[in-house]
Amino acid sequence: MRYSQLLGKTVKTTPADAQLISHQLLIRGGFIDRALASGVYSYLTLGWRVFQKIANIIREEMAAIDGQEIFLPTLNPRELWQESGRWQAFKPPLFKTQDQHGRKFCLAPTHEEVITDLCRRLVHSYRNLPKAVFQIQNKFRNEARSTGGLLRAREFMMKDLYSFHQDKKDLNQYYPKVYQAYEKIFKRCGLDAKAVEASSGSIGGSFCHEFMLFSPDGEDKVAVCRRCDYRANLEKAAGNLKNKNPQEKEQPLKMVKAVRGPNMKAMSDFYRLPAWRMLKTIIYLVKDKPVAVLIRGDLEINETKLENIFQTDDFRIPEPAELKNFKTVRGFVAPIGLKANRFLVDRSVLTVKNLITGANKLNFDFKNFNCSRDLKEKEIVDIAVVNNDFYCPKCKQAKLTIKSAIELGHIFKLGIKYSQAMKAEYLDERGQKQLVWMGCYGIGLGRLLAAIVEAHHDQKGIIWPASVAPFQVHLIAIYNSQSAIKKFAEKIYQKLLQAGIEVLYDDRQNVSAGEKFANADLIGIPIRLVISPKTKNKIEWKARNSRKALILPLAKILQRL
Repeated sequence: MRYSQLLGKTVKTTPADAQLISHQLLIRGGFIDRALASGVYSYLTLGWRVFQKIANIIREEMAAIDGQEIFLPTLNPRELWQESGRWQAFKPPLFKTQDQHGRKFCLAPTHEEVITDLCRRLVHSYRNLPKAVFQIQNKFRNEARSTGGLLRAREFMMKDLYSFHQDKKDLNQYYPKVYQAYEKIFKRCGLDAKAVEASSGSIGGSFCHEFMLFSPDGEDKVAVCRRCDYRANLEKAAGNLKNKNPQEKEQPLKMVKAVRGPNMKAMSDFYRLPAWRMLKTIIYLVKDKPVAVLIRGDLEINETKLENIFQTDDFRIPEPAELKNFKTVRGFVAPIGLKANRFLVDRSVLTVKNLITGANKLNFDFKNFNCSRDLKEKEIVDIAVVNNDFYCPKCKQAKLTIKSAIELGHIFKLGIKYSQAMKAEYLDERGQKQLVWMGCYGIGLGRLLAAIVEAHHDQKGIIWPASVAPFQVHLIAIYNSQSAIKKFAEKIYQKLLQAGIEVLYDDRQNVSAGEKFANADLIGIPIRLVISPKTKNKIEWKARNSRKALILPLAKILQRL
């Protein structure tokens, strides 16, 4: 392709809203256009070529695990999502619309409902199982904010694979094959992705992994053990805490006057003690029924873990005025004498003796609260957001490290979640109806493209891995009016095309060599070939990730390529 004919050129200015380096470089390099709307981007020629390279890698690895490619509709009828129970429950909220007849639809953020409906209509016998189908298709997710370019788009392209099985055993045998296929995909794209334990969120299912690229600009947080292979998304991560004051003896519970502020910092400052000496009690209304949640004062509650315990996302913290219904006041909530249906106690509470807590009265506290003694009806649970003070739950020897990461893919064991809700059944060998077991496995292609840029760039621009680069070669002709050089460059361009080499040929006239070289570095094609008066009847070869340049004849160039 001639650069002079390319749709989308390099630009010198960076959009004000482009904070991440991938967002900046993809726009400056002419790979994507500036946002059409928040989180909605147009791919230009260079960007779409990279996208197709990624898509082809994915297609090859899906075919290797018996995936059949299909294509499902973006517009989904409301009735399917009502069957699964996600019409109202999906997070972020669905894009919803209706046609001129008043029929309601959503723009699909994922396709479990549609694929389950397809399964129940086309899979009737054990002889039809197992099956694996995938698509590369656009999705719509109504993100509250979209500030990361392709890393957090609202409209995006996803590869979603779905598998159908006779039973749990068959699903468990297929899941590792997808796991290994994902490892191959990310490696072929030039990324060192790590699988981590994760929460299944709105997709659901019993078990899942996310594939993460550790990056300082990543939005996800991952707990990593430095000693063993434990890795988990912070929404899922567990850990162990050592006892803070094991030598202390339990003291008698007593009420004290405490004219202090209502938050944990004010409480810590008032007593001039660290926050771990305090007890934090939060009331949640779970389907309008009060549940008390207890945690150590220096820790935060992980509401994803709470949602898994509650088995619903229908819970909230009551307004201050509502607290009188539970015989307490804001900032002084205590489990003693509290009117609540359940008491959930995080394990961290058991690591401290003689905690200080509110007393359910304004400006009064209890000192020397000891959970095992002072709270009889309780459930010990794991509901804390882990931090660097937690020890690994697996090896129990090293402290966890919290790292930032970019999610590249997510794989789920759905089990019978959707087949049960939507009655996707098959007849077994005895003619008995059984529920189909399912798995689903996703990769966002735009996010993967942006992650490659996050991992492969320098101060000059992108450095594409050869496997996904938009072209193999960036050919540059340096001339003003020298017809001989122009003629030679045209000849080399045609020779490269005839040899099956993908070439971006910078044929622009009256553009300085410096500008052409800067554009080449920004675009990041792996090999730069230069024809100029200095190279005579040869060609300068330079790899994008190297400072070294060689002068070679065409035959050597072709051999290397």
